[in-house]
Amino acid sequence: MRLFSGDDSTSEGMLARTWWWLYDFVTTQCPLGILFLFFSPFICYVSDIEECEKRMEDIKKDLQTSGTLSTLKLVNAFLIFYLVVFHSLSNLPLSNPLLFGIHQRFWMHPNILMFIWVGPPMYYVIISCIPRGSSKKLLALSVVLLLLPFATYHHNYTAMDQSNNYYFRKYALSILEPLPSNSLLLINYDQQWTSIRYLQECEGVRTDITSINLSMMTFGWWQSKHDLYEHVSFPGSHYSRGNTLPWQNGGFTFSELIDANTEHFGSDIFIGGRLNFDDQEYHASYHEIPFGLVRQIRSQEHIDISVETAESYRTFSLQPWTTIANHLSADLPCEKKYPQTEWEWTIRREFFDHMVSRSTHLLNLALNENGSVSSTNVLPSIVESALWLVIATSWDKDTYAEQSSMKKNLGLAYMNMVRSKESTNFPIVDDIFDYNNETNWWSSESNEYNDWKEWASTRWRYEWEAFLGLESSKSEPGYLQIKQIYDSVMGSLPAGSC
Repeated sequence: MRLFSGDDSTSEGMLARTWWWLYDFVTTQCPLGILFLFFSPFICYVSDIEECEKRMEDIKKDLQTSGTLSTLKLVNAFLIFYLVVFHSLSNLPLSNPLLFGIHQRFWMHPNILMFIWVGPPMYYVIISCIPRGSSKKLLALSVVLLLLPFATYHHNYTAMDQSNNYYFRKYALSILEPLPSNSLLLINYDQQWTSIRYLQECEGVRTDITSINLSMMTFGWWQSKHDLYEHVSFPGSHYSRGNTLPWQNGGFTFSELIDANTEHFGSDIFIGGRLNFDDQEYHASYHEIPFGLVRQIRSQEHIDISVETAESYRTFSLQPWTTIANHLSADLPCEKKYPQTEWEWTIRREFFDHMVSRSTHLLNLALNENGSVSSTNVLPSIVESALWLVIATSWDKDTYAEQSSMKKNLGLAYMNMVRSKESTNFPIVDDIFDYNNETNWWSSESNEYNDWKEWASTRWRYEWEAFLGLESSKSEPGYLQIKQIYDSVMGSLPAGSC
């Protein structure tokens, strides 16, 4: 029941978790039960109170003789036991919406017990209060009671209709399809692991790719699973932290695992998710390049020449994203139907996070290369990285619109567009996301500005002015340098210029 492996020192206690369960039950799981209570005065109005009380007495006697009351007492004991034990042990932080949703799904058990409590009392109240001898009152009560299930249907249908929910299939295809043949994929996301394993094992999709769950590899019993992966070399019994007792007793670190498999897989090793343990040797020997919805692991000593330059990386990394765009960009999970408490929301979050990671990596390559003697044709990379950052900001305003790092990077991109001496024409960048902005500024045909450098200068000023106005920007690397550049440029402008 203790599902959270991180720091749970600030996790909610039993009473807080029980309160959240009760609140969820009343507002989300059973709101129409409250609606029934709202209609109770009407039921009493159409009923003969004296006759109702008499029938209730008869029902109580029947309940006592049939043992139903004893059963309800047992249900009550089960409910209290579950709530106390589960809420005392559970440690998922409810402040995290996704983890709250996971914890919420464990409430199916107490909810069933509560429905037993809510259902029979409603039933007995109704049968005891059915009006006799008045067809009009009976008809009115029948209409009210029939409205309850229809109201339930109307209230829940949209959320429960999953007939078109293929998001995780498309998500897994977006990861598997772009990978090179016979690759090694190391996974540490639950949603990534289960969706990919389903496609591989049940539908036979990309079975040439070896996929392994990193967290499973941390257990001692992993040694018995080595034979299942004939192409993978395990330098020890199981994955562990370096310089620890498990490591001394035969475990291996992540860097040792990659070292042992670079000869067979070469650069075709990919990772999704974070490492279980910090590994300084790994970070010193390898670096990770954004590759679609995962990252490619490459040796620091043997960087593939095909991804050294900004333009070559732009072309190289655009291939997996074309596949991702075909699967997901037009059909991302709707935030209204799939809020942060649902697993589908993580697909949307990953889509934009990896989109931004690719953009910032491309921008860093272009800026490091820009101005050097050997640099040629980096402007398309700068323009494309800015475009993708703008799209991410526009599509996911809640996350990126006021993020200081986004405004800093966009300002850098626009500034280097202005400084570029490569071309007199604004580069045309492929719109793989079919994103239609009002100005479609990345396309020279639809650009409303005749002087695109003047336009880029205006955008630079807007982004860095917003950046310097954010309190969070002061902790960003290069804040003082950006402020000096901005103040210097703005101070050199003629008085009254905009």
